[in-house]
Amino acid sequence: MIMLLRKIFFSLLVIILLFTSGCWNRREMDTLTVNSALGFDLIETNGETKILLSVLTIKPSQAIGGAGDMAGGGAGQQQSVTGQVISITGDTVEDAVRNWNQCSSRQLFMAHTVLFVIGESVAKEGIGWVIDFGTRNRDIPERALVVVCEGTARDALQAQPEFEPLLSTEVYNILNQNRYFTSKSKATDIIETMYDLLTPGRDVSLAFLKTFVPPEKGSSVRQTPQSIDGKDSEGEQPDHKVPTVAGAVVFRGEKAVGRLNEAETQGMLFIMGEAQGGIISVAFDSTGKNTSFLFRDVNTKVKTVIEKNEISFQVEIKGTGELISAAPGTIDITNRSDIQKMEHMINKEVVYRCRKAVNKAQELGSDPFGFGDKLHRTHPDVWKKIENHWGEIFPHVKVNITADFSVEHSGLIDKSLHIR
Repeated sequence: MIMLLRKIFFSLLVIILLFTSGCWNRREMDTLTVNSALGFDLIETNGETKILLSVLTIKPSQAIGGAGDMAGGGAGQQQSVTGQVISITGDTVEDAVRNWNQCSSRQLFMAHTVLFVIGESVAKEGIGWVIDFGTRNRDIPERALVVVCEGTARDALQAQPEFEPLLSTEVYNILNQNRYFTSKSKATDIIETMYDLLTPGRDVSLAFLKTFVPPEKGSSVRQTPQSIDGKDSEGEQPDHKVPTVAGAVVFRGEKAVGRLNEAETQGMLFIMGEAQGGIISVAFDSTGKNTSFLFRDVNTKVKTVIEKNEISFQVEIKGTGELISAAPGTIDITNRSDIQKMEHMINKEVVYRCRKAVNKAQELGSDPFGFGDKLHRTHPDVWKKIENHWGEIFPHVKVNITADFSVEHSGLIDKSLHIR
């Protein structure tokens, strides 16, 4: 009996091994080109509109040093990673992806994509096909971030990162930490963009990516040209640009209609409940702004109000924070009247930034705040009547905004410095 059980066990083991050996869909790394960012532009070729797909590839450089260098006691230096931008065209984005194989001996592997860069030409014509490509392709991570760039995506992807090996990594990290440090730009991934496109009463808002030439001589991407004798030359600086994010681009449907500056973007994020950290500067007993308040723990409530067939929204923003800088001889946190005055000025500034955001969005006819979505959820019967006309109604909707921020700390000192 025991021998029979052993035979059955080994037979089952052999059968299992037959089904688990090997990788039926394996792709070897030396046959792949791994990319970290994709750029989308529209160009004219022979009178026809084509899609220009720009790929920021990850190109491992050769390890530094050979066998002789490693003999001294180590495993050699770690490989560094550099990026290279390669562009291909096609009638559709998938056609462009397939055309990649006409100029590369390696298959394009998109599972490490962290950034979609949309050029201005595509943003103005419509981003629906870009998001369809991002959600339909099984290799592309749905949490890849989406931005709109100034000019063409191909040029933006060729900017040089200052702190990370790849531009895509640098922009991705900037956007992700922005919510907690500045709240002046919006990190939107493919899934959220698709949700905003498909949700009635809500419009898309994406971070705006710019490039610029850093003015500092010590910048890693802008070195002063040297003369033959090795001294700094006063000649023209090399035009190496670096990336930065500034504000947001808002859409009506799938088409971009305008931009919000950094203050307006911060106001938009306050209303949306996505501003979790940043600075509010106010003028305390001065004509110029001289005091900084670091806000955090922000909570926003939006209430729909319908009276006499008129739609309005009540936005209540609450938060806490600390005083982190003040001009000498201005504020005394131990004085309750100074604290109340400071809080009043902070609340006034928050409301002002939110009001600017609402006014600009209504002027553009875009609802990135999701007020229409809020109305749809709370009053579906009312929404059903006006759904097809929300774009015409929203610019005239009244939005009441209140702010209630409290100063809880003042750093390591209670009073501003009194200079003798």
